[in-house]
Amino acid sequence: MSDLLLEILVEELPARFVDSASSQLCQLVVNHLDELYISHGDARGLATPRRLVVLVQSVAEATEPRTADVKGPPRLASYDSDGHPTAALAGFCRTQEVDVSEVHDVEMQGRTYVFATKTIPGQQSSRLIESFLPRLLREISFPKTMRWEESGLQFARPIRALTALLGETQLSWEAAGVVGSNTTFGLRVGKPRPISFVNADEYFRKLREAFVILDRAERKRSIEKQASRLLSPSPFHLGSDADTLFDDVVNLVEYPTVFLGELPATATGLPAVVVRSVLEEQMHSFPLYDGDNAIAPQFLSVRNGLGDFIEKVRHGSENVANARLMDASFFIKEDTRHPLASFVPKLDSLMFMDRLGNMAQKTSRLETMARHAGEYSKLSPHDVDVLAAAARVAKADLATSMVKEYTSLQGEMGRVYLEKEGAPADVAAAVREQYLPRSATDAVASTRCGRLLGILDRVDTIVGILGTGFNPSGSEDPYGIRRAGNAIVRTILEQAESIDLERLTSVDMRAYEESGIQLESGNLQTNVLEYLAGRVVQYYKERQSSRDYAPFDALPLDQLATVPARINALRERSGDAGLSALADSHRRIQNITKGIEDTTVLPADLPLTEPEERTLRDNAEVCASNVSRFLSLGQYGEAIRSCEALTPSISQFFDKILVMTHDDSLRSARLLLLCYLKHILGSVCDFSRLV
Repeated sequence: MSDLLLEILVEELPARFVDSASSQLCQLVVNHLDELYISHGDARGLATPRRLVVLVQSVAEATEPRTADVKGPPRLASYDSDGHPTAALAGFCRTQEVDVSEVHDVEMQGRTYVFATKTIPGQQSSRLIESFLPRLLREISFPKTMRWEESGLQFARPIRALTALLGETQLSWEAAGVVGSNTTFGLRVGKPRPISFVNADEYFRKLREAFVILDRAERKRSIEKQASRLLSPSPFHLGSDADTLFDDVVNLVEYPTVFLGELPATATGLPAVVVRSVLEEQMHSFPLYDGDNAIAPQFLSVRNGLGDFIEKVRHGSENVANARLMDASFFIKEDTRHPLASFVPKLDSLMFMDRLGNMAQKTSRLETMARHAGEYSKLSPHDVDVLAAAARVAKADLATSMVKEYTSLQGEMGRVYLEKEGAPADVAAAVREQYLPRSATDAVASTRCGRLLGILDRVDTIVGILGTGFNPSGSEDPYGIRRAGNAIVRTILEQAESIDLERLTSVDMRAYEESGIQLESGNLQTNVLEYLAGRVVQYYKERQSSRDYAPFDALPLDQLATVPARINALRERSGDAGLSALADSHRRIQNITKGIEDTTVLPADLPLTEPEERTLRDNAEVCASNVSRFLSLGQYGEAIRSCEALTPSISQFFDKILVMTHDDSLRSARLLLLCYLKHILGSVCDFSRLV
């Protein structure tokens, strides 16, 4: 048994690439070893911005001999009418090095095939591993790749060295013009000399001596410990969201050294969000906060290297911060010479998307949708005015100098500029919150108009993209419509935001037409609604709540906001015997009326004469009234109980009444009654899908 060590040494990877690449490489190596029947122990992936490393413990020197069944031709093609082997069977046996008498028959999917059982001798693990090494580099996927040498290999960054050791045996590995060796390099700053090693233990020891910490968890602990030591005598502290930046910074360094820097006086006159953006996004540094959670006059940063000349490093970082903050101050002064609304005409020079016009046209559609808010959402007159005012300047800050330089501040700068102008606070808040949630972990907007403006913006994007004929599939999301759909669904479900997406989509489609942009006709609205419905399913799948959501997936999207409360009401009734009986009844009703549409009302002269069917009709009318009232009040538990009360009369109906009678009039009347029941029950949930 020997340890297998692989290292890919590269130019610095982007921080967001490191963890995924490391995980992929480790899993790929394990998969190849397993496919080749090479026994091994635990595997571990390690990574820094300059290297991807895999260590697999206790790898067998050779594979064990084994037997394998190999599929051959169909039996009908293997023997002639006299039972003699055909050329097809003889060729198969010759290839597999077995005698014709040694094959056997196996039935597969209704056909019989001949199989050969052959013995595969053990093979040297080193040779088998060398066979898959050249493929590894092409199997790792990155968001972006590059070519830098003649072979045309695509990788995230140029490869500078390759290492593959099995015990002390160096394996052959050559790619991208690099020949594998037992040499690597230490920390680029201070310890760049080549390092040679004979096995994995020596590799890890010498890298540590060369100030390379391979374990990201250890690097993070080191950063946290150093930061705590520096801040312990200070009145300042890290922000509550520092962990997110920690995850990035830990993949920017191989050996972290933490230091404190001073912010220039310029910082005190700038909005906190601007200072944070400069420090976190431009400098990968941590803003500090005082006891009132205001931005402190210091920042914390991490150097990739030792503490040598740290004062020069600190001075350089302070100069960078000063320059960037002075730029930001200049941009803000220039932007605020004019009101935010003055930037709206400049949006006609900013492209929204190919074939979908510019941002000025998108703004016009947002204004149109805001003016028609009463068609798809219940808003007070005040909120309608707020939404319309916010829509008018929703994208204006995209044309400002500040957002052109710091694109992540879209919405944020709109709020800042509106507040400086003295605009209503709820309008400024909506402009900022239209972009929330920005990610899967981000909170949704806290104000109603902010939530609605965000939904309008994202619906407009989805309608436009699908209207160009784009068909989203697979894991790629080049236009961000999956992210937009997820944000719409989260906003509606997590804030119980009542909105009729079908009507909103219609308003937006008209707005596109009025702006002169021709979308593909046909089933666009259906496609949009189906896409959003699919995002709802995915939302519950990711939260492992698919079973809870299943009874509600047929509800129209205008009732989406009620789903969480309906799920909770159903959970409270779980285990109830009456609910189980109702599920059986609903299932039976659906089976009998399959392919027949629901009916929302029964004719007064429906020919129902038997006691059981008349009783069921009377009870159904009462239930329909109760269910309608309870649903309008949001009392979903009471609506479920009303449906349960129907179960005895449904059971008596099925026990005594033959629905599919030969009398056409009676059969139609009884089916209509069941379709009415199907409508009543379905308006609450699909009880038939309860398990």
